[in-house]
Amino acid sequence: MSKALNPQRRVVGGRAVVNRDWIREFTGASVGTAARWYKVRDEHPKKHRHPEKERIDGTDFYDEKQFRAFYTWFQEEKASKVLKADPELYELHPDTVVSINKAASLLNFAGASVIRKYQQANPGYFPDSVDEPVEGPTGRPIAGFRVGDLQDFDKKRTGDKLGKAGRRPGPQADAAVGRPSALEEALTAELSAHASGEPLTATQLAEQYAAEAIDRDGYHPGLAAELSVQYGGPQRSWEYVVRTALEHRPAAAPARSEADRRAAVALAALRERGDIRGLAASLAREHGGSPDVWSRAVNAARGIANSTTDHPTPKDEPR
Repeated sequence: MSKALNPQRRVVGGRAVVNRDWIREFTGASVGTAARWYKVRDEHPKKHRHPEKERIDGTDFYDEKQFRAFYTWFQEEKASKVLKADPELYELHPDTVVSINKAASLLNFAGASVIRKYQQANPGYFPDSVDEPVEGPTGRPIAGFRVGDLQDFDKKRTGDKLGKAGRRPGPQADAAVGRPSALEEALTAELSAHASGEPLTATQLAEQYAAEAIDRDGYHPGLAAELSVQYGGPQRSWEYVVRTALEHRPAAAPARSEADRRAAVALAALRERGDIRGLAASLAREHGGSPDVWSRAVNAARGIANSTTDHPTPKDEPR
């Protein structure tokens, strides 16, 4: 059980000073985040810097006015770094329907796969597609999105994330945590998707992803590297996350063979994207390996899905 906070505020020489527990209660930040704010203070502009500590009766205190100024600046700085949408997004009528490719372009995402990842990993975070698909660049039907829904999504991208405690004391707006770790930066979107539910730290969310992967595919030595590629963040952080997940699951599921794992990935892609031309090559780019290996995986997935009689096989993926 975590130690209860003991927030303290004193007036010394006519000015208010506060201890670190007060800072944590005010911001909702974890103990590590609050410590990082002070540790990296010299990296911030001098006029916005975290205040220096003052030792009073064996406890570190900080100038309250200076800290509030730092925290306000920090929140604004976080919000300013949110990926900006293409101005065209707001020039379109809200009822206009655009393809998933156009939606990704309007939001300045790297590609449609970003949207697919949001929908798969964080249901409810990204807007749902419209009921009727639209025609894609190759003539095949692909997902479409209402522009008004994309505009609403874009307006909610503030860069705010929750600390471990998830507190929202006083009249403050939604609070952001302190200087983010590499894992927090990698999971920005995923953390935002959970903002309306149970507050999670980046490590807690990452542990969920690791546990899901272990339950789905079993543990294998390269799991941390795969999670690092899939979600971002340093491999060493994911190695810690995987170890923690394994401790909570002493009887981890046996590892699948690589062929079975690739077939499972291909099957998920078939169900999500349809039996599109070039799927094997796309999976090879996304997950590594040769197109020939992924062609076999796609063929195996077709067999599992029993879709060979309903969907013609693209010519560029030999059986």
